[in-house]
Amino acid sequence: MLQTIVKNLVFSILLITFFGSLLNVAAQDSDKKQTEQMQVQIRQLEKQLQEMREEMAKLKESLPEKKDVASTDKNTAKTEVSSFGMASVSENKSTESQSKTQEKKQIGIDLGNNIKLIPYGTIYFNAFSNSGGTNNSDVPLWATQSGQSNVGGSLRQTRFGARLEGAKIGNANLSAVIEADFFGGFPAIGIGENFGVVRLRLANAKINWEKTSVTIGQDWMVFAPNNPTSIAAAAIPQMAAAGNPWSRLPQIRIERKFYKNRIIWQGAILSPQTGDFPTGTNSPALLQPGSGAASRLPFFQSRLAFSNANWFGTKKNGSIGISGHYGRSRVTTGTSSINNDIDSVGFALDWNFPLAKRLGISGEAFFGRNLAGFQAGIFQNYNPDFAPRQGATLVSGGVRGIGTRGGWTQIWFTPDVLKDRLTFYGSIGLDDPRNEDLVSISVGDWRSRNLAYAFNFIFKPIPQFSLGTEFRRFETTFTRSGRHTANHLNLAAAYSF
Repeated sequence: MLQTIVKNLVFSILLITFFGSLLNVAAQDSDKKQTEQMQVQIRQLEKQLQEMREEMAKLKESLPEKKDVASTDKNTAKTEVSSFGMASVSENKSTESQSKTQEKKQIGIDLGNNIKLIPYGTIYFNAFSNSGGTNNSDVPLWATQSGQSNVGGSLRQTRFGARLEGAKIGNANLSAVIEADFFGGFPAIGIGENFGVVRLRLANAKINWEKTSVTIGQDWMVFAPNNPTSIAAAAIPQMAAAGNPWSRLPQIRIERKFYKNRIIWQGAILSPQTGDFPTGTNSPALLQPGSGAASRLPFFQSRLAFSNANWFGTKKNGSIGISGHYGRSRVTTGTSSINNDIDSVGFALDWNFPLAKRLGISGEAFFGRNLAGFQAGIFQNYNPDFAPRQGATLVSGGVRGIGTRGGWTQIWFTPDVLKDRLTFYGSIGLDDPRNEDLVSISVGDWRSRNLAYAFNFIFKPIPQFSLGTEFRRFETTFTRSGRHTANHLNLAAAYSF
């Protein structure tokens, strides 16, 4: 249609020019009547030309709108394929984050057939100090009975990955992701603290329909999916072993959305992980079954959540969910190799929503038993020689799973300064195993309570670069040696691409 209008416009201009020339001749050689007739014809042609110009302008205005709609539809389809639940879990991303995701998706390696490989990553620099002994210097989880104050620096929380997007299976979108960091340990050499070993974080493929998706591979577990925001604790989430159960496990997960995508159900079968350090006898690279794998029963998890894109009228996303977990451990004891089956069970409530335009809250509360695979129970799964009391006497009770309860919550505030680039966070977490489950024939110094709280801020001068400081305090109680404390200070910077 546009080509036809242009042709008519050019023809009209030529026609006007031709008649204009005739008018000049007629003015010299013809009478006044012929001149007036030609002027009338010229005015008619000018009117037609103006109408065609107006029609052409309207057509030009309509063309960009159609192009934007097509582009939006394509990008929306890609956005729906993104992985569920990394870091702080939220079922619906904000419009701003979707727009940024769409812009990033234009960057990548074109593999043909509309398939793109998109590399990404974050470089973390952390300078830290500890006032006393902790189980881990750069990302500590609890205070220890012994140890000394220290300072150091690390980049082993740095992560890198790649996403594959654009593939189709029928009317479903297919995506994949692989992600790793350098938090897999250290080589056994004298200067190995700066040679972080690569560790697999994520490796999964996802098939996504309009309301249903299936994920196959290693991803964040369904049970208790939220994590606090922290620039100092990226490789291990903040409040781990202090009220924040977490893990990334091989799994097959189904997700279904209902009621305008506001209600989300997830169910997963996962590889069992019970925190027993299942390595081979000759090499740490040789896998041997832990107590979870020895039970020959996978983990089962499910979650039901409600989300809203305009929580409390703030025009911000919010969600609240409940989740459950079930598995089993098989522990072999005695010279007769007696098998003891111990249930691994947990229930959790999670929340993540704004309280006001610049104020929000997130967190979890849970209880369960034998949850060391998620670093709950302060990373303690079962008591191998449990001894209940009968009066003043301890009686051997065999193997017993350690029950625990706890949770964490974090409040964030973004002041109306610096163009909303500065955010403050305050967090508190508690993991409190049942003292009755920690009594044993062979007296041990069990961790019976771990309280942690943190204060941090993150400043983003540009979206890709973050600066922050975090203070964290641990108050860990042991059954024999009592209460121990440690303070952790972390100065951090992160660059994402």
